[in-house]
Formats: sequence, C-alpha cells, structure tokens
Amino acid sequence: MKAVFALVAMAGVAAAEPAVDPNAQASGSEANLESIAPRDGMTYAGSIGGGMIISQGKSAAVPTLDLRLGHVATPTTIITLELVGGTYAHKEATMGSTHIDTQTSLLVGAQVYIAPSVWVRGGVGLGSHNTDDGTGLTPHGGLSGIFGAGVDLVRWHYWVLGLEGFVNGTFAKGGYTSLGGMGFGLAHY
Repeated sequence: MKAVFALVAMAGVAAAEPAVDPNAQASGSEANLESIAPRDGMTYAGSIGGGMIISQGKSAAVPTLDLRLGHVATPTTIITLELVGGTYAHKEATMGSTHIDTQTSLLVGAQVYIAPSVWVRGGVGLGSHNTDDGTGLTPHGGLSGIFGAGVDLVRWHYWVLGLEGFVNGTFAKGGYTSLGGMGFGLAHY
C-alpha cells in the first residue's frame, strides 16, 4: 500500500509544469528577430522655414532653423538635444547700415508620438538673444523653453518628410524673447 501511495505522489510531482514568467517568454520569443519599429537607435532631424520673433515690444519676420539629435527611448518617445534659432536684419534708417539680431537656444527634451504620424515635443535649456543697435552687439542670455508639434507627411524607409511648428521662449536680462516658426522638416529615424 505504501508503494502505491508513493507512486501516486511521484506521478503528481512529475506532471507539474514549471511556472513561466510572461515577460521572459515574450523577450525570448523575439530575441532573434530584427526590429520592424518605425524608429530605432539614433535620430537626426532638421527643419527650415519662416517665423516671427517678438522682443522688447517689436516683432519681425525671420527665417528659422531647427536641428535635433536624438535617441529612441521607447517606441513612441525620442530623447532630443536641440539647437533652434532665427535671425533678422534691420536698419535704423533707409540708408543706414544693416544690423543683425539673433535668437538661439540649446535645449534638452523629448518628442512623443501621439499617433503613428503626429508628434509633440518639448524641451528646456539655455537661450541667447543678441541685439545690434548700431553701437555693437549686446547679448542677453537666460533660460529657454520650447514646445513644438508636427506631422509626418511622407515616409521612405527610415527617412521622413514632415511639416512642423514650434514656439521658443527665452527669459533673459534684456526681457522675454519669443521665436515661433513653421517649416518643412527632414528626419532620419
């Protein structure tokens, strides 16, 4: 009788299956597959367009440039290092000399896809607004922030052509300066 009881007990132990961790199973099943994600690794993006700068109660139309270097953190999030700027030329008098003012910011932030082809981004960093009033260049540096949004229009492998816009503000000793722009961008994800 003891022998029968021992055989039944051992049969129950032998039939038990080990517990499987679902995360380990999912990772293991995809371990040798190549990613088909729309974004992967390092990213490079740039846009050029037009916009407006507002500083000390004055505004002017300006060309804008935005360059971003990033790294994909999740399937929908890219961590970015961004350089954005605009410049405008002005004259105090019709026959006077031309003066160049600039707005430039270096920012760290993130770009998040809220739909397959629609994204928003934000960042914080340092900014500089340089004014030239004819007596020399006066730099004003301070804290800067940016908010932007865009839509991917055309995708070809890892290249994307899109339309994007942004608003960049800098709080500096010379006051608040705002640079807004819209343009076409080219990105490699």
